[in-house]
Amino acid sequence: MKVLVTGSSGQLGSYVCELLLDKHDVSGIDNKPATYDSVKALTRMGDIRRMSDVESVVADVDVVVHCAAQVSVERSTEDPVADAETNVLGTINLLHAASKAGVSRFIYISSAAVYGDPLRTPIDESHPTEPMSNYGASKLSGEKFSLAFAHTTSMESVVIRPFNFYSERADPKSPYSGVITKFVARVRAGDPPVIEGDGTQTRDFIHARDVARMIEMALTKKGISGLVLNCGSGSSTSIADLADVAIAASGRPDLKPEFVAPRKGDIKHSLADTRLAQERLGFGPKVSMKDGIAELLS
Repeated sequence: MKVLVTGSSGQLGSYVCELLLDKHDVSGIDNKPATYDSVKALTRMGDIRRMSDVESVVADVDVVVHCAAQVSVERSTEDPVADAETNVLGTINLLHAASKAGVSRFIYISSAAVYGDPLRTPIDESHPTEPMSNYGASKLSGEKFSLAFAHTTSMESVVIRPFNFYSERADPKSPYSGVITKFVARVRAGDPPVIEGDGTQTRDFIHARDVARMIEMALTKKGISGLVLNCGSGSSTSIADLADVAIAASGRPDLKPEFVAPRKGDIKHSLADTRLAQERLGFGPKVSMKDGIAELLS
């Protein structure tokens, strides 16, 4: 099977490419050069905002895995037009070109940001979608277009909503990095984790390799077109507990978390209801939080 992975140079896209290489003919597109040797040869430089670039990479492809995105909430606030150009118009370019080229399935990688501030936890796929950021709104728009194409063309579409995923491939120097990456970078440097707020807020953390595994399962599974599937661990971890795990893994028990003012607009709790992914794909995470953080510190 020929599979195109967009955003193949990125954290998630690179793991997806590596996982699929043994069984499939994999190609990638990204507007940034690949830094991982495993994906350098298969990644073509291009921009999903340019239709000519998109049309050239979808030819003769069976499945598109669309990971490419503008992923920063802060940046989406500072420049909402650029955010929409990538996450909305770029997605439409891909959908349109892929459907015309005869692609059989389009897997859209969305985000739990589409839910906004949860009314209930765990959050199932039928939970209202009320994004609190431009980023969340643009990802939700991409979902809607992906699902609409499943109705208006012969191409199947599947939407996967990852919760807070992490890995050693997240850049700790980026101001947009997730909390795990930031905590690990600080304890590695001998500095205490900095907690925004009181630390009681909770998140559902899942390793990027596990997200890639779920995507692989969705490649060929029959009867899932039109589905939206959460991708999470199904376990809730408080930010304070996460800081303790990072400190313990660092071997520096003398470190104590520092507390600062809460981040404006931050939601209190987030936890995925993962039953649908378990029922339809047989998916369950394999990388524990303890092992994942230890890997980041190794």
